[in-house]
Amino acid sequence: MLSRNAQGLYWISRYLERAEHGCRLLADQLKALEDRPVEDIDRAWRRLYAALDCKPVGGSLESNLNDEDFMLADSYTLADDLTFEPNNPDAILSCISAARENARQVRNVIGKDMWYCLNTAYLELHKLGIGDIWSNQPGEFYLRTGDVLQTFSGTAASTMYRDNGWHFLQIGRFIERTQLLTKLVDAQIATFPLTEPHIESDWRSLLQICEAQVAYSHRYSLEYRPGDVVNFLVSDPRLPHSVRYALAKVSTALDVISVHRPAVEANRLAGRMAALIDFDWPSRDPEDDTATRNTLQSIRNSCRRLHEDIQATYFDYEVEDRPVT
Repeated sequence: MLSRNAQGLYWISRYLERAEHGCRLLADQLKALEDRPVEDIDRAWRRLYAALDCKPVGGSLESNLNDEDFMLADSYTLADDLTFEPNNPDAILSCISAARENARQVRNVIGKDMWYCLNTAYLELHKLGIGDIWSNQPGEFYLRTGDVLQTFSGTAASTMYRDNGWHFLQIGRFIERTQLLTKLVDAQIATFPLTEPHIESDWRSLLQICEAQVAYSHRYSLEYRPGDVVNFLVSDPRLPHSVRYALAKVSTALDVISVHRPAVEANRLAGRMAALIDFDWPSRDPEDDTATRNTLQSIRNSCRRLHEDIQATYFDYEVEDRPVT
């Protein structure tokens, strides 16, 4: 397929995965505002921004923990920054807008239902501001927005022909998921170290963000042990929101699209990351937070190199028979 179409599909799924992840983070955070002490709310905001690897646009995370009213106002500002701030490229609206623009440019390779779903999500969101949602169950707004984005994924899964276009959509989605998950688990450990006494709600919250609470209860129990939660989200091959599952999806898609234009280094990197989880991850010292975080950082760095190799192989390659100038 044309490189511009492949690139458009790849970035559509990356942006939408990022937006959906942001919706789950904010829905969880706003739920915490209802019944958690301000110290816990403050730590959760720090985890959230660390998970997104960013800082508030034009501000900081310094909060007045002695003033609950101030903390509520601070949450209002931070939610606005992560949802509607035009200068934040990772804000939910920015990601949906970027996905829509990519979809507009590749209308010839996506179905009308996919376009309608994405266009509707953008048109509904871009006319709103934080003031419009804050006074009326803002957490529900993020859950609904996340559901709309999942509808796009479901529509794509049920209507797209399984050619290279579908596989580029999968690669973008699961590369983004790998990076988001490794950073989220890393931020969780940095904020709530595994070796310190823990509050179960902090780890239940992490599972809820990853839509993995029910699956965890089937695999383990209703006792949220930090080590088990981390292992589940990193290494379980059957959990859709696990690092290992995402890497398997990337490898499968790369095997298909590499038939006509091999991406040797990309395939090798994907295999190395999977092998690291299969063989090195279980042998690490689970009591060593630094070793665990270093492993997650290594996977994230490899994922960036994987993206660069895909970019060079499939999107930015030179045309071999172009005229010599």
